[in-house]
Amino acid sequence: MNLYRILLIDFQIIKFIKRNNMTEDKCQNQYAWVILGILLVAQIVLALSAYAWGALGPFMKEAFSLDNMKFGFITSILYLFSVICSIPAGVSVDRWSVKSNLIICMMLMGTAMILASFVSSYIYLLVLVVFMGASYGMINPIASKGLTIWFDVKNRATAFGIRQMGVTAGGAIAGILLIYLAGVRNWNFAVFTAGLFSVLTGILVYLFYKETPDDEIEIEHVKKTSQKITLLDLVKNQNLLLTCLIMTLLCTGQSSIVAFFVLYLKEDLGLTPALAGSFLAIAMICGGCARIFWGLVSDRLFSGRRLPVMKIICALAMVSALTIFLLGQNLPALFFIPIVAFFGFSYLGFQGVAGVLIVELCGAELAGRATGLGVTIAWIGMVLGPIVFGAIAEINYQLAWLFVTITSSLSVLLCYTIKE
Repeated sequence: MNLYRILLIDFQIIKFIKRNNMTEDKCQNQYAWVILGILLVAQIVLALSAYAWGALGPFMKEAFSLDNMKFGFITSILYLFSVICSIPAGVSVDRWSVKSNLIICMMLMGTAMILASFVSSYIYLLVLVVFMGASYGMINPIASKGLTIWFDVKNRATAFGIRQMGVTAGGAIAGILLIYLAGVRNWNFAVFTAGLFSVLTGILVYLFYKETPDDEIEIEHVKKTSQKITLLDLVKNQNLLLTCLIMTLLCTGQSSIVAFFVLYLKEDLGLTPALAGSFLAIAMICGGCARIFWGLVSDRLFSGRRLPVMKIICALAMVSALTIFLLGQNLPALFFIPIVAFFGFSYLGFQGVAGVLIVELCGAELAGRATGLGVTIAWIGMVLGPIVFGAIAEINYQLAWLFVTITSSLSVLLCYTIKE
């Protein structure tokens, strides 16, 4: 029932936004919303597979006799190869079609997951996780390119936000469906099911994905233009690099919060694990909603401008981290609800608008590789954030929150150096 509700809410949101946008902009191609639905399903299914290992942790540790460090390698390798493959995936989708790249992406994940369900060796599992990571690293450039082609400026940030919601939806489904299947049958069946979903989604893409909306964009012209511009040319784009750096700073806070917020509430403030986990869940839910909310604000309230929204998001991030730093140890538990909501609407909700800003700073013909570059730089924060926060927290948690406050404050300052 919970799984059904999650999927129902996702598609009801798409139908609601579609109905309202169609009345305001009659020129918008209706098939664009089918494309968005396909990309949302692809994102949910890929996130389901990526988050599967965390959800199935107890089953995997027992099956392979793993300690915590060896188990952690599974997720680390997956995300490492996601980062490594982001830029090559961007180059590929800029030169060739979104459809062919998306089919490869889904089939690669599906094949690796299905094969993983049959392995009994930890080493073989890690080899397959490499291919899963490669697949997961492909989706951001592919989806960004597809949505940039199909959606105009008035609807683009909303579309990006809806697609990004698939990340949190996939994680939620993994925590419900895969754990249930592993409990009823075993972890092999759960992983096999996730892989089968990816293969079926690849078939869905083959049958229903269209490359361009009514030939409004000449794909051959896009290919020729993108091939003339190298990755070095993108690196020379100062506004692009500044945006990537802002994303890195926000990702530093995001990964620190996801990794340590529950521990902070339990170890430093004495809350129960259940209550601490509930606060993190609130942040995750707010983050999923925020990705759509900020897209609508950018498209409607700011008429397609992205930078003002990024300034608001960075300011919210700074205020929430500063509040924890100054008042965290003296706040009653209930006062953490608005703080974690701010966490969700800032650190966990910026991805959609930031992704659109990166694409629009470079143009549709470079959407793939620009997104790949952005993800690669931003995920430096995802990797380093927990390491630095954890090292400082060994001394004092309040100093660790000062670190997060400083990074978010820098993101606010950098917003004022970008020319949109």
